[in-house]
Amino acid sequence: MNVEWFMARRLLSEGKGGSTALPIVRIAIAGIALGVCVMLLAVFVTSGFKREIREKLTGFMAHLNVLPDAGERVRDATALVTWIEGLPGVNHAYGYVEKTAVLKGRTGEKNVHGALARGLDTLPGFFREYLAGGTLPDFTTDAVSDAILLSTDVAGYLEVTVGDRLTVYFPDEPRRPRRLEVRGTYNTGFKEYDDATVLVDQRLLLRVNGWGKEDRSGIAVVLEEGAEAARVAALIEQETTGYAVMTLEEIAPQIFDWLELLDMNVWIILILLVTVAGFNMVSGLLVLILDKTAMIGVLKALGCRDFSLRLLFLHVAAGLVARGMLWGNALAFALAGMQYHFRVVTLDPETYYMSAVPLSFRAGEVLLLNAGVLVATVLILVVPSMLAARVEPARSMKFE
Repeated sequence: MNVEWFMARRLLSEGKGGSTALPIVRIAIAGIALGVCVMLLAVFVTSGFKREIREKLTGFMAHLNVLPDAGERVRDATALVTWIEGLPGVNHAYGYVEKTAVLKGRTGEKNVHGALARGLDTLPGFFREYLAGGTLPDFTTDAVSDAILLSTDVAGYLEVTVGDRLTVYFPDEPRRPRRLEVRGTYNTGFKEYDDATVLVDQRLLLRVNGWGKEDRSGIAVVLEEGAEAARVAALIEQETTGYAVMTLEEIAPQIFDWLELLDMNVWIILILLVTVAGFNMVSGLLVLILDKTAMIGVLKALGCRDFSLRLLFLHVAAGLVARGMLWGNALAFALAGMQYHFRVVTLDPETYYMSAVPLSFRAGEVLLLNAGVLVATVLILVVPSMLAARVEPARSMKFE
């Protein structure tokens, strides 16, 4: 058995034993635990924000949008959708029609709201998940549906509820308003898009535009998990002419710029906390070395090399760090579980696009963060561990 590791285990397994260093060491372990807990929660929250926002953007707009370079529509949309769905990395694709509209509530000009009417042939499951009232409209009926799905906020602006009818004006037909029934309301918490998007029957917008049944404003492309959006976009642009492909980052750059700032903030937090935890353990290790000065003198008198002493106290320090990390992981997962199940910490949806702090983690990230903290902290302790090698046996054995 490795002698240094054996002795380190004995030192780590010491009980209360009256050691004067014990309180300081416990404080150092507590500092490591709190630091690791905060670091893990920072990573969980940032990953949760990115996942939640990307999922909501994908629900509204899909991963990729194929738009015509020139002209106002995609022609022969069915053939294009079929071809795109055969590409590697593509889950499915669908056509849509978009048109600006003005919605008018029941009480006259006081309740007017502008929005983008999005025409679909079937509604994605995303809206079922965030359905707040009523039911999802059925746009697969033989006749053109007069149903509309809008957000709870828009319904509040217009003072309408499920079952009420509202008037919809389109710029091309200001004198031919459409009376549509509020079939359901949704609330994703993504206020910027909730306020701007209403969903109607695709055939209604085709009729308003005077387009053929194969015409679309664009094609939405939903990718398989792990597929590279840039690669699929480049392939579509390379194999087709007259179309531009936009990714989520290009459609909503301000949101992804904000997420990048979050990433930078997390890196700053991680670096600061690792540094603080490292120096916290430095103080604990120095106190431990002072407490074990007599033992160090005896070992040197028995012929123990300086390198072995340094290695011994590095083993002890690594064990203390690992102990603190275990407590930190346990605390972080306990707090994350409380937030996940009970939504303890809430947010303002107008600012953060969601009503509660989201959490998400991957095992690889957790393992990498723990390994990084352990390695960084032990490296910080290399220099202070050299103090053990400078102890003089003759003087240290008189040290109490």
